[in-house]
Amino acid sequence: MLLKSTFNISLLTLSLISSWCLADEKKVSNDLETIEIYSKSYRSTGTKSGLTPIESPMSFEVYDNKLLQLRQVDSVNEALRYVPGVTPESRGVATLFDQYSIRGFESYRNYYDGLLLQYNLAYNLAPQVDAFATENVEVLKGPTSVLYGSAPPGGMVNQTAKMPQQISQHLVRARLGINNLAELALDSTGMLTEQVNYRFIALGRRRDGQQKTTEEQRTIIAPSVTFEISEKTSLNLNVYYQDDPNMLPSSSLPGQGTVYAASYGKLDADAYAGDKNWTMFEREVTMLGFKLNHEFNDNSSFLQNFRYTLGDSTLRNTYGKGLADGDKIYKRSAYQTIEDIEGFVVDNQYGTHISTGKFNHNLLVGFEYQTLDSTFNYSDTFGNNTPAIDLSQPDYTLFNIDQLPLDTYQQFSRLAQQQRGFYLQDELSQDQFTAIIGLRYDDFTSVSEDDESGDISETHINQNELSIRLAAIYTLDNGIAPYLSYSESFEPTAGKDSITGKAFKPTTASQIEAGVKYQNDAATTRITAAIFDLKKKNMITSTPDFMKKTQSGAVQSKGIELSIFQQVNDYIDITANMTKLDISVTENPNDPSLIGKTPIWVAQQQASLWLNYYFSQNFELNGGLRYVGESQLDKHNTDVIPGYTLLDFAASYDFSDQYRLGLAVSNLTDKRYVGSCVDVRRCWMGAERSIELTLNASF
Repeated sequence: MLLKSTFNISLLTLSLISSWCLADEKKVSNDLETIEIYSKSYRSTGTKSGLTPIESPMSFEVYDNKLLQLRQVDSVNEALRYVPGVTPESRGVATLFDQYSIRGFESYRNYYDGLLLQYNLAYNLAPQVDAFATENVEVLKGPTSVLYGSAPPGGMVNQTAKMPQQISQHLVRARLGINNLAELALDSTGMLTEQVNYRFIALGRRRDGQQKTTEEQRTIIAPSVTFEISEKTSLNLNVYYQDDPNMLPSSSLPGQGTVYAASYGKLDADAYAGDKNWTMFEREVTMLGFKLNHEFNDNSSFLQNFRYTLGDSTLRNTYGKGLADGDKIYKRSAYQTIEDIEGFVVDNQYGTHISTGKFNHNLLVGFEYQTLDSTFNYSDTFGNNTPAIDLSQPDYTLFNIDQLPLDTYQQFSRLAQQQRGFYLQDELSQDQFTAIIGLRYDDFTSVSEDDESGDISETHINQNELSIRLAAIYTLDNGIAPYLSYSESFEPTAGKDSITGKAFKPTTASQIEAGVKYQNDAATTRITAAIFDLKKKNMITSTPDFMKKTQSGAVQSKGIELSIFQQVNDYIDITANMTKLDISVTENPNDPSLIGKTPIWVAQQQASLWLNYYFSQNFELNGGLRYVGESQLDKHNTDVIPGYTLLDFAASYDFSDQYRLGLAVSNLTDKRYVGSCVDVRRCWMGAERSIELTLNASF
């Protein structure tokens, strides 16, 4: 039924209209990993137009495939390690999702090729796209609802897909590393006929997890074909299949032994509170998509971007119930989730260029529709007859699965969500001045049916929101470009006010940002600086006893971000970043003790430095230093988690035009640190040292 409705909507939206087209721009080298392609169907994340990051009146950055492969990045979390304004790897030992904070606000969801990786935000089945299948990682900071609908206020991360190319190139990658890492990957592209180009990506990877007794496995198959139907029309068909038979769940540890020394000392970075007989996470996701791009004439074009997603997962995990017998025995509860999702999203863009007496206008009209159906089966022992673990002398095989009372609590939920968004953007320019005016109206509906141990309930949400963005940038003759922007975002909110009985409104956010960008003519110097004031309001708050629940909370994040790139000479370039955040709860009448407190997951100070040293055309060395400041132990700010400084190193050597050997080391000194805590009962260690050796064969 969903496929039928998807087909009907795709036919209907062919009559809608899309964004203007970028001309093909290609920079090709003899290494497949350094191809940088902007195809006819490409739209920048920041504006869904052709504006580059340096031209855009907002904080918008692109990290290309060459850099991702140089650092041997596998996930979005790892790709964000050197991005100003972002606190990545909040739970660095977990790989079942990417969790990070942008400008102080937590996010679990990513975008792939301009479309949301569909996730119901309630449970654990969040699709991921491996970095090997990614051309660029694009980071847009601040509220993004004017182009993307429902979204966290801090910003978004978009992974652009590797597209089929005319030039025949093939890459085989073999990778080995500590923790028994073994990987083999293929990336092949070229022409099938004069009008048909293909790309085929495949990967197999396995390694031991950081936490003892855990392991990780992944298989990817991602074919795509582009048909040049005519000079003005192209159609790309793509498939992305990923099987993760074993990933690392989010198993927490107590503050005693991680942040604080216990009677037995402090736990090592590989400490684990799960059970080998029980803990696991498996996920399978298939995504089918197409991009239809048509140019009506030199001034107007249409793009339809569509993706269908089907996925399922099973998670078995534990969570802490506190310490007993002093600080050694960690009481646990065991739980299980079985989930599936099915949905699609389609974004239709019509763009046209109009010249008036004074301004040139790039007009964008869009309609986006998405739907997601999901089910969720949850079971929990609530600690009953669940063996505790002695953290001073851990035994990871205490669970007998057949004896776990998972029927202590059971919940089955079915969730159906729909979102429709209509948006309009005018990108107007005159000489050195560019302004953006954007407007979007969203209608969001959802129905949730919940069966909690026989207690059946149904929840309906029907909310709508209008979002705007106003931004302008002016480039002076000396290359300095100051800009100013205002943007808004929203997130649907379930539930109702416990006092008035009225349904909640969407949680909203707004941001004012001022900044300056500079790039010299030779592009050897690039500087971006931003100062922002971001406010999130209409947040749900509860009294400490949870008896009163109202929509009266607000959080404010103010900050400064600075990024400097400098090519020192023909052999050396340096990138330096700095972030300073001031984020706190500004309104919470239900619990005034939280006012002025800083939320968890956020480092308020960060800095990083990355250096590239090109010894010769064939040999380069790279190194990085990243500092992440202290964060809060809990929402009441009773203590802080110490900050940490990590060293990274990379090197590569080209044996010929065909072979490249690469070495990447993260956390070079193997520093032990705590990544984050929810409270003193639940903390997560930071990522330990990783050493990986890669051989690329290109032909």
